[in-house]
Amino acid sequence: MPGLLEGVKVVAFDQVVALPATTAVMADWGAEVIKIEPVWGDWQRSLVSFNRTPLVKKNDKGEIELHFEFLNRSKKSVALNLKKTNSRDVLLKVLKDADVFITNYSVDVLERFKLTYNDLKEEFPSLIHCLLTGYGSKGPMTKERGYDYVAAWSYGGPMGLVTADPSSPPAIQRPGMMDMVAAAHMLSGVCAALYYKQRTGKGQALELSLYHTATWTLGLDTQVALFGYPPRIWDRTRNPNPMYNSYKCQDRWMMMVHPNQDYWVPFCKAIGKTEWINDPKYATMDAREKRAEEMIKELDALFVTKTWKEWEVPFKANDLIVSGNHPISEILEDEQARVNGFFTEIEHPVVGKATLLNSPMQFSETPAKITSVAPQVGAHTEEVLLEAGYTWEDLAKLKEQKIIP
Repeated sequence: MPGLLEGVKVVAFDQVVALPATTAVMADWGAEVIKIEPVWGDWQRSLVSFNRTPLVKKNDKGEIELHFEFLNRSKKSVALNLKKTNSRDVLLKVLKDADVFITNYSVDVLERFKLTYNDLKEEFPSLIHCLLTGYGSKGPMTKERGYDYVAAWSYGGPMGLVTADPSSPPAIQRPGMMDMVAAAHMLSGVCAALYYKQRTGKGQALELSLYHTATWTLGLDTQVALFGYPPRIWDRTRNPNPMYNSYKCQDRWMMMVHPNQDYWVPFCKAIGKTEWINDPKYATMDAREKRAEEMIKELDALFVTKTWKEWEVPFKANDLIVSGNHPISEILEDEQARVNGFFTEIEHPVVGKATLLNSPMQFSETPAKITSVAPQVGAHTEEVLLEAGYTWEDLAKLKEQKIIP
């Protein structure tokens, strides 16, 4: 069965996480994705560990970098040395029938290689040109580099807000977390632009920044602040609604969300505090807000007496909205994740049977599918260039000129 984006050709001059994640999903959805890499490869390939977690699997058949494998499955790789004279012409030939050109190289690099939207729009009027930057292509920070830890998590605001204890150091995001948010935004933009192109035949420039992505991700806080009410850091010990808070069980933390009075009686029943139901000290939302610190201390002392699994039973019996923190190690074995298609098992030429995480959107008529493992550097260079009109003699000359490996 053809994929949703069958027939769409994407040329991805991208690196690291955010846009490789965008194009990985497009490849899952059936698009032909051609990754343009330096002849030495996307530097993500060389990352051997992160925060002391190994990222490489190696045996006598070879080795793979696990982040790269996840972000670049189902793609083709063309290795191209754009620093060489005439190398840009090779890229333009690959672009000649492309629908999408997507890049997160910095603006100054794109200007140097004449790959900005303005450089390409006359020759490729139907091309959708997608640019991801750290801070935007205008203003004083145009040329500043920005990984998501800095441009999104720190400069964009989440780092100063995501904590449950104002006296603790700010939280540090997980690897690529804000990049993955940016990837979803870029994907939606590309699909909208493809729809516009289908109706009009015209391409256009798409631009997204990590900075704006973070501000949108904090949209509820940002919009309220625009009306004069800056966000407050969450302090779990003083949260005005104690039923909307985190608590520690014997073995893990849990989070509950009960935003209104409807949950009060079942909450009291679940925790074995039926005497609280009509107690004026806690019986209403206003009463609980006035005595929030006192009630949270009582709940802290109560919840730590049992494990999450022990608490889960009465919570579920009373139809409450609570979950214990679910570590990734448990998600990998979780029946709910398995039956809902979170994972795909493939045969990998290096590691044998391997399990990959699926992209989350599911389609009834055009299901997403991982069609191949991530390619070796330049694995499809000859194939793609021959399809673009080059001959074997041309390829030999390009190799002599060290434009391709």
